[in-house]
Parts: sequence; C-alpha cells; structure tokens
Amino acid sequence: MSSQEIEEATTAIRSHIVDFLTTLDNQMDEPRLSEIVEADGTLQSKNLGQTPERCVEDDLIWPILETLGYEYTPRPYYPVGDSDEQPDFRIDNLSETVIGENKSVNNFETAKRDIEGYLDSRRYEYGLSTDGFRWGMYAVETDERGRADLVTVVEEQNIAPAVRRIARNQGLVSYTEELQDNSTVEGVLGDFYQTFNHYGVRRAIGGLTEFYDLYLEVTTGNGEYQHLDSALVDAIEDPPDASQSEELAFAALLVDRLAFVKLLADRGILERVALHAQWSEHNQGLNRFRGSFYSQYLQPLFYDALSTPPPQRDDELPEVFSDVPYLGGGLFEPVLPAERAFDIPDSVMKPVLTQFIENEERTLVNEAAEGSILETYTEEFESRELAGQIPQYYADIVDVYRAEIEYVESEIERTLRSFAGTEGR
Repeated sequence: MSSQEIEEATTAIRSHIVDFLTTLDNQMDEPRLSEIVEADGTLQSKNLGQTPERCVEDDLIWPILETLGYEYTPRPYYPVGDSDEQPDFRIDNLSETVIGENKSVNNFETAKRDIEGYLDSRRYEYGLSTDGFRWGMYAVETDERGRADLVTVVEEQNIAPAVRRIARNQGLVSYTEELQDNSTVEGVLGDFYQTFNHYGVRRAIGGLTEFYDLYLEVTTGNGEYQHLDSALVDAIEDPPDASQSEELAFAALLVDRLAFVKLLADRGILERVALHAQWSEHNQGLNRFRGSFYSQYLQPLFYDALSTPPPQRDDELPEVFSDVPYLGGGLFEPVLPAERAFDIPDSVMKPVLTQFIENEERTLVNEAAEGSILETYTEEFESRELAGQIPQYYADIVDVYRAEIEYVESEIERTLRSFAGTEGR
C-alpha cells in the first residue's frame, strides 16, 4: 500500500468528517455539538429532523465505507429470522458473509452487542460494528464448554480524537482543555484506513494476501491491489492454435518454475544460476538482439539442462549450465502441447523478475517449498479463478511440482528438507 494511497484516503475521510460536522452544526446549537464531540453525548431526533442513526449513516458511515473500498447493501434481506432484527448492511465484495450494525455516535457498545447477537445465530461469519467514530470487526468462537464468545478479528479503531481536532480547527466547538493525546488527524485516520480498508480486512479474515494478489497480477493482470503495466497472459507469444487455457497454464507454469529455480538457488543447489545477474547480463549484452531472455536463457535452463540428464545434453549448451543438476520430477519438462513455441517479451519478463521473483524472495521461497504456488493459491485462498480457467492442466502442474520436490529431496544430497532442518536449528 503506497503512501500516496494512504494520504488520498486520509484526505477523503477527513472530508467526510467535515461534512458530518457541518450537518450537525447546522442542526443544533454549539453546546449540544460540544457534548457530542468533546464528551459522550448522544444525538436526538429533535435536533436533526431525522433519526440519529440515519443521519450518521448517510453523512459519515456510508461515505467512509466507500472510501475504505467496500461495496455494501443497506438493510439486506435475509429469509431467516425476525424481520425486525436484520443487520443494517452487508458487505458485498468479500467472499465471506460480513454484516454490519450501525448506531448513532457514542453508542458503539450497543452496536457491538447487537453484532454479537447476530453472529451467535450462526447465520453470519463476520460482523462490523460502528457508531461512525469507533469501528470493530468480530467473529464468534465456541469455547470448550460450547459457549459462544465474541472475538476481535481486526483491531478496534477510534477516530473520535481526529473528529475532535477537526471540530476544534473548524471553530465548531469551544474548549478549555487541550487534548491529552499527541496524535494528529493524519495519524489517526491513516492508522484507521490501513487497518480497516477492504484489503486489510480481507487479509485479516483469510482472504487474498498481498503476495497472492501480486501473483495473480503477474500471471493474469487481475490483482485487486497490485498494478503492473502488463500481465504474462496478455503478453505471451503463443503458437497459432493455443487456447486461452493453455496461455494461462503457461503463465502459471513459468512463475512456478521461476519460483522453484529461486528455491534451489537459495538452497545452494543451483550455485551458478542467478536470475537477477543473468538478466542484467542479457539486458546489457548482445544476447538481447538474438532473442528474448526467456528464449535465450530460461528455455535452455528449463528444457535442456534441468530436465535433461548430463550425458544427453547438447554440447552447445551455455557453459554456465554445465553444473546444473538433472531434476527428474517433471516440472521442467514440457507439459503443454507445443510448449517450446511459447515466448515472453523482455518488456514483460522484467517486472516478473524484478517485482515478483526478486522483491518477493522470502515469501516466494516459502511458498515454493510447499509445492506449486498455484496449488497453494487455490487451496488456501478464496479466489480459484486462475485454476478454474485451466482445468485441463491444473492437476498436471501441481503433480509435476510435487514430484519435482520429491525427486530433489531423494536424489540431491543437500536437500530442501535437510536445509530447512538446519535453518530451524
């Protein structure tokens, strides 16, 4: 998450607060506004011309939810339960069932109790409580005695200190004491946004992580939070008869293979293979005029070195691959029809190497050690779109990755497992 994004969101939330305070200032006299902002006073319908909860929703909660990145449905219909006991809203762009309960300002504990009641009904997975100032995300867990307890999923946030400072700066309230905390409006609202934005909550409740979002962006360009100029699947130079599933499978295979190469290099198994250094040499040398980095370096590494026993290797294989071990698990053997006819332009390969393979080194290696990144992505996270579009090859990709790890562990003395054990000690 960039500092620019946080700054823009903070500015937007501040604007929502100013609009809300302006609405209150237009409806009530200054002492009453001070009670609301400076203490724990409650809004009253006679001051507003509408119900307090509706006023807070329209002028504060809904605008903030939109800035946080949520799509929502107010007063959703659920066919089960008392129609008089329905949540105030439902979040529509999270895979889990997330409902929300709104209250008027300074009534957060009531919103929290109501959410606990909804979640205890077992019809909903997560609940968001807010009074516009305080925000909390919860779930219900059952203890050993079968009792349901409300648990905090996302750390509660309170933007009241920012509201107070903004009201004072706007001259909307008078005060005689300085605020006791040293927090700034930008600090409070920045922390709030980083904790409660759609991406943060999605991660907290088991959704797509930043790593897997970037993985999806690299392969298909469909990441929600990462944005690259080009995705592999859009830039693939493929054989004339290749299908979309084959293109997607090739993109996933390439990223999986690069991850495994990185894993082996970090384990000391590929001592002379350094993707970053080889890319720099290619980019600055004459090879770039002979073809892409993929065709000039990665194809020979995959097909002619890693998947070919040394006695069978071509004499013209680059000398840098002379001590590359043979891996017999199948990951580097062609899986797709006419796979050697695929190519990737350097302009797209560069961000894959620099922004994913190198920048995500630790995460990439950890995931590669577990097996196919694609397998982990589809099994542990809610979005199965990528694997769902390549059913013809998904099982093959996963199987050869698993077989490759098993082969490395059984055939190479300095195995992944022994390295992990030494590293742990």
